[in-house]
Amino acid sequence: MAGPLARETVLDGLDALVLENAALRVTVLPALGGHIHEVVDREAGTDLLWHNPRTTPRPAPYGAYFDDWWSGGWDEIFPSGDRGVLHDEPLPYMGEMWCVPWAASLAAGGGEASIRAVGHATVAPARMTRTLVLQGDAPVLRARYRIDNLDVRPLPYTWGIHPAFAVTPDHRIDLPARDVLVGVSSDPSMGEAGWTYVWPWLPDPAAEGGRRDMRRVRPREAAVFAGHWATDLPSGWLALTDTVARRGVALTFDASVFRHAWLWQVYGGWRGHHHVALEPWTSHPQQVDEAMVTGQARILAPGGSIETEVAFALHAGLDAVASVDRLGDLVIVR
Repeated sequence: MAGPLARETVLDGLDALVLENAALRVTVLPALGGHIHEVVDREAGTDLLWHNPRTTPRPAPYGAYFDDWWSGGWDEIFPSGDRGVLHDEPLPYMGEMWCVPWAASLAAGGGEASIRAVGHATVAPARMTRTLVLQGDAPVLRARYRIDNLDVRPLPYTWGIHPAFAVTPDHRIDLPARDVLVGVSSDPSMGEAGWTYVWPWLPDPAAEGGRRDMRRVRPREAAVFAGHWATDLPSGWLALTDTVARRGVALTFDASVFRHAWLWQVYGGWRGHHHVALEPWTSHPQQVDEAMVTGQARILAPGGSIETEVAFALHAGLDAVASVDRLGDLVIVR
């Protein structure tokens, strides 16, 4: 392939935009909240993202319940996660950006291809601009973000990046956290809500040695799920590795912007699904009104903005990830 390409297509009857180079293919559905439908590792022939086997991508009405419309993939959660209230108005579950159409355009040239997509919230006077970029044939997808406060008032918010990954029991989760908080759990083997533990060893009397290695993805037959908070990220990265194929993906981000990570681990116990979502978050808790009470909400000044970049880097030849470093345009996974 002669450098990265950007093109238009149709997917399930929806207008779609595609970025592609020798390493990656990325497909975006702008009308579905800028939804990123696939991130394909072309050498392995594998889509890294999980897809709901019972739900195809389709536009949701504003205010719909996210879980009932979720087809998998990668979505943007803003200005609140879960349920939230902003300026005394209720927000849709999982925020506003996923259920409003975005405007998008393609660009290619100079060894780079990109999709620029813009979405406007409804309750929050805010605009999110996300530019996805492939450079040359590098196995790195860059997501460059800008959020603008269009209000004359300060804008409190919480914000999370929400990619759901396809997994097998051969997959392993790595991150640089020490202290992890159990947010929700369906079973004692995934912890009890409110517990804290030192990553990756969760106390579990039923497990060998009385503790469970939370790096290891469990089979769908386990019929459990949990959401755990990594509350003390010393650096901004998360990683997922297929230990048999020795291939995987690492996310890297600015830990001063995304100070926490939410690990949504679904091993058959939630609607029968099997996936892992590795989510950088600005705030804990996710709900903007609760985060305001605890002092964890982020605030954009009137007319203010924030810009940051999140990179998704493929890695090969590893069965575990010890560190992820950003050196200019390079993402080094070890």
